[in-house]
Amino acid sequence: MTRRTAWGTYVYITRVLRHRLTDGTYAPGARLPSEAALCAEFGVVRSTVRRALSALQAEELITVRAGVGRFVPDPDTPPRTSTEQISANLRHQIETGRFQAGDALPSEKQLARRHGVSRSTARAALITLETGGLVTCVQGKGRYVRQDVPT
Repeated sequence: MTRRTAWGTYVYITRVLRHRLTDGTYAPGARLPSEAALCAEFGVVRSTVRRALSALQAEELITVRAGVGRFVPDPDTPPRTSTEQISANLRHQIETGRFQAGDALPSEKQLARRHGVSRSTARAALITLETGGLVTCVQGKGRYVRQDVPT
């Protein structure tokens, strides 16, 4: 029999972790506890913890380093992976007005060629911007800077 978690519990976990991130419990650059540790702390299944962590990642309160863990972003630390570098570069171009609301972003293929990475790395960078709410994907057309992004 599978253990179930009450509906909406991830919202509570998200709120608790958000508070810890903003009150300094987890300092910039710090690694968050593992999924297993958070499951034990909150008494929930892993999918509930993952959903809470995904929400925090979408809010850009945490970053993920594949195979390493989840971390509190440190603005003084330069991006470490190609994915982080590409997404930071595109984010900067959006924030400085190089790409305006509604503008198409370079394709995965163009980004891969420009940065000397695989298309999956370029795709991961674009997905990071999507989950951060800066970019929207139009199936078959490409990715565009969102119209409702504050500038």
